[in-house]
Amino acid sequence: MMGLLAQKKHKAKGNQFFSRLKSIPRVANLLESKETQLIAFFCFLFFIIILRLFQLQILEYEEYNTLLSKLHYRESLLTPERGNIYALDKGGHPVKLTENITLYDLAIDPRELDGIISGSNLPMKNRFIEIVTPVLYKHLCEVNGMNPVNKTDCIKNIELFAGVNLLPKKPELFYFGSGMESPEYQSFNFEEYEKNFGKTVDQFTKEKAFELIKTKLDQKIKIGIKTQNYLGYFTEPKFLEELAQKQLPYVHIIADHYVYLEPSTMIDPGLAQATIEGLLKKWKYPIGSQFENLFKPQEWKYIKIISGLNPALAQEIRELKIKHRGELSKIERNRNSRQENTSQSKKERLIAIPVLYGLVLEPYTTRYYPYGNFMANILGYVDRGGTAYYGIEQYFDSKLKGKKGEIKGRTSAWLGNVGANEFEIQNPTNGSDIYLTVDIGLQREVERLAKEQLENVKADAIAILVTDAENGEVRASVSAPTFDPNNYNDAYTLIPLGRENREIIDNQTYIDIPVYVHTGGEYKLANLTERKQENLKKYIAKNIYGAQVFVDKNITVPFEPGSIFKAFTVAIGIDTDEMNFDERYVDEGSVKVGIYTIKNATKTCMGNHNFLHALVYSCNVGMMKIVQRVGKYVFYNYLGKLGFGELTGIELAEEKPGFIDKVNLVSMARFLNNAFGQGLTTTQIQLAAAYVALVNGGEYIKPTIIGNIIDPSNTENSYNKYQNSNKIFKSETSEQIKKGLFNVINTNPELSNANLSGQKLGAKSGTAQISFRGRYQRGEGWTNGTFAGVISTEDPRYVVNVWIRRPRKNQWGGSTAGPIFKQIAQYLLTYDL
Repeated sequence: MMGLLAQKKHKAKGNQFFSRLKSIPRVANLLESKETQLIAFFCFLFFIIILRLFQLQILEYEEYNTLLSKLHYRESLLTPERGNIYALDKGGHPVKLTENITLYDLAIDPRELDGIISGSNLPMKNRFIEIVTPVLYKHLCEVNGMNPVNKTDCIKNIELFAGVNLLPKKPELFYFGSGMESPEYQSFNFEEYEKNFGKTVDQFTKEKAFELIKTKLDQKIKIGIKTQNYLGYFTEPKFLEELAQKQLPYVHIIADHYVYLEPSTMIDPGLAQATIEGLLKKWKYPIGSQFENLFKPQEWKYIKIISGLNPALAQEIRELKIKHRGELSKIERNRNSRQENTSQSKKERLIAIPVLYGLVLEPYTTRYYPYGNFMANILGYVDRGGTAYYGIEQYFDSKLKGKKGEIKGRTSAWLGNVGANEFEIQNPTNGSDIYLTVDIGLQREVERLAKEQLENVKADAIAILVTDAENGEVRASVSAPTFDPNNYNDAYTLIPLGRENREIIDNQTYIDIPVYVHTGGEYKLANLTERKQENLKKYIAKNIYGAQVFVDKNITVPFEPGSIFKAFTVAIGIDTDEMNFDERYVDEGSVKVGIYTIKNATKTCMGNHNFLHALVYSCNVGMMKIVQRVGKYVFYNYLGKLGFGELTGIELAEEKPGFIDKVNLVSMARFLNNAFGQGLTTTQIQLAAAYVALVNGGEYIKPTIIGNIIDPSNTENSYNKYQNSNKIFKSETSEQIKKGLFNVINTNPELSNANLSGQKLGAKSGTAQISFRGRYQRGEGWTNGTFAGVISTEDPRYVVNVWIRRPRKNQWGGSTAGPIFKQIAQYLLTYDL
């Protein structure tokens, strides 16, 4: 009760106070004025805003800050530099085998060329073309990317860029098989063609090139509204067939696969969109985010002019932009007064634009191999998209490409990342550098020998390994034919199979060379029947061998090794004390095993001989007698310890394990065949590692091609390579094998062309027949010629393995692969790594 009385008393006093104020005339006028009431109203609003800001920024800060971050938070990736690959020269100096090069696409926003140059009547587009043409000429006719260009290639580049024919063209000339060929071989004047070709090259001038470049640029740079919008490239024949059957007037199919849409001919764009969308979904094609825009008129905003400008030409473009920044467009007003209701109306130009303002350089990093095809099968390659294929590039891709960095933070639509404290930077980690054990000088020499012998013996392929016998390090690895990793797409370019390559289909030993036919709108690999059909046009790869050139045949292609495998059979026999070189046996010339008869290759083996004679003259029956004593369980146990049938772990992509039968499943005939290197498959790297174990005292060492891996951010972090080693043979066995190999090359006359007088070399040759349609074939073109040698038997330092696939001049490994060993030995003994 007392509280209520107090409140009434306080209120009464307040009323008395305001009454007294109102009694004052000046105060009364102030309180009753509209200005005072407005001020009071806005003060009240301001107070409400302050309260709301307090609520948002203090009380509810965390909630709204999280929401803001979700809406304006961006992560930008920072690309690391790919590590490089090195090999060492004789002096131990590193030679850089790879480069990361920035090339550029050159593009233009044609909207910036819609006008005339201020102070003249010259259109912006014409002046633009005049300025950039000399740069394009240098790209097409002097240095294309990183490749120097000769005059003939210059003309071809101009033809490709301008879409014109300049050089005389031969007709497509086909060889169909069995002497059948295109009639143009008889009617076409080849002499006149060569004459005209040379004349065209001689008479082609820089001025003519400029003219063609300018004409193409004028056609290429379009200003205004596109007549057609690009839908996509499609390969599904049934989709394209259904699309064509609908006979939609706004759909245009170009060159069988490219589909364009023409909005101006669409009566109902919504219906057109629904029709195309339904077809795409039916055939499981994705619908892009910009799909609906394809059914509306689109302005030309981006036109790519050229791709692959090198850094020097890119710098020239930058300098041209500075040089010509004073050449401005004329300021124009009310340009659209007559067309403001049309889709092609032009906005008035209120700002003067430099003539090269819309010219854009778009950088991209590409992998470059400065030595071309040198060591290509070891290196592999990286495509423009950054994907690594084959070799070191693929095997160590994760180490080479490094780790991407990123920028995380708040963004502005105009400024990107803003606020010094509003984003985090995680720097990229560049890729590691890899150093190989390969010796540059030796590798170059072995590549030369392989290329030369490939042509001499008309073989499909040659693979050579030179391995350090002390530590298992690869000093040279060659696979021929090879490829240029800077131009890897050449392997996929097809040309007509002409009379100059008639043997590919007339001679069945060329069955491994891919042949293609064009059916159903696409090229496909021809089967055996199609290869022989005389009414089919056939195609081959421009490099003859196609994608086979990418394969490192030292590690990826298992084959039957033939008689070089006999050294392992003998070593196992000696190591198990089941035989020795002086022990004699009777060779009957052949042995019947079930329904099979196994024979020697020559009659030299027949009679009473010692087992050294069996190794020297490569006697199959002698090897069979050894494994019969050893037994298959012991024999296959040794082969397993030598690494056959398993991956060696060499640091190169796509290694294959080969094939050896399981001991509990192998037949007697297969077991005896394995004794002399048939009925099983091995790789070159497996043979190299196993031969190292034969001659280095009996120790198997895991082969390696890596010398070191260095992290550029921590140069002290060297690669700690682990090379496991296992004792396979007794030291005494290894000594006996070295003596045996010395006797082989010095006693067997068939190996005389592989020996060096006065040197203690050791070797074993091999010739394995190739199976076709379930049967071993005979003669030139149907064998694997192999050779394994040691330099030298007194002090084994190097093991050399040579494999020749399908030699057609001579079928024997000693005659085809042996001379390569001799030249490598001669080089090594004088080069002395």
